[in-house]
Amino acid sequence: MNLNQIKYVMTIAEEKSFTEAAKKLFIAQPSLSKSIKLLEEELGVELFERNPVKLTYAGELFLQKAKKIIDEVDDIKIQISDISVQNKTNIIIGIPSHRCYYFMPKILSDLHKEYPNCYIKIDEYPTFILKDMLAEDKIDFYLGTENPDSLIYKEEHICEETVYLVYPKSWNISVDNGEVNFKDFKDKNFIIFPEQLALTHYVHKMCEENGFELNSIIECHNAETIYSMINEGLGASFLPDLFLKFFPHHENVCCHKVKGYLYKRDFSIFYKNDKYLVKPAKRFLELFKQII
Repeated sequence: MNLNQIKYVMTIAEEKSFTEAAKKLFIAQPSLSKSIKLLEEELGVELFERNPVKLTYAGELFLQKAKKIIDEVDDIKIQISDISVQNKTNIIIGIPSHRCYYFMPKILSDLHKEYPNCYIKIDEYPTFILKDMLAEDKIDFYLGTENPDSLIYKEEHICEETVYLVYPKSWNISVDNGEVNFKDFKDKNFIIFPEQLALTHYVHKMCEENGFELNSIIECHNAETIYSMINEGLGASFLPDLFLKFFPHHENVCCHKVKGYLYKRDFSIFYKNDKYLVKPAKRFLELFKQII
């Protein structure tokens, strides 16, 4: 058994076809079939049913162990390359798009000065997608407010952020001691984040408690876009204070807390407990904590 054979099994299981797996692996199909046959003879069991192609029970067990072996090999490569800071390293960061605008430029500028050979990839997606990407090892870090399973992931707490109700100044909503009454927004249009997000669920709950349904006219996952639409008078929305703190303020936009409601959430960086962090990754965590 060798690493190539292990990768062959993983690829065939993924593609569910020897032909497609061979194309993906850039080898001839007869060579692939022969290699798998030799592996099955060595193990004394069949790993695949051929028509249609699917894993046997033994194959399922083999695949579980194979993934762990490949992950260990990848970790070895990373740790060895990390011995010298001169070697090229990679970091993949998953973050909601609106966070990038105000956090990333400064942090990555400082990081690049210290580790010029570190390649950074930014994956900007909604929170619910990023959590799945972290689970599937497609990203090294997930930056957000919705906590994955604490038994599997390590959390680096950054700060606690408050969410504000943001609306066009032209609406002339009454403000009492820096707070607005949510019932005053009963007949107003709202611009919301995707329904899968906890914040959107919270807003629906607020509406229910105040006896009306949310009148959402636009859905968007980009906070800058939402803010711009509020500035144009299209509707109201809820935005985090960390965004409002860094984003240029417009005179046509009002930001206030809602009377009787205080929506706060922890903003953190998450990564897998067993994840080996290269030196630039550790420095990234340090820089992030300093900028808030």
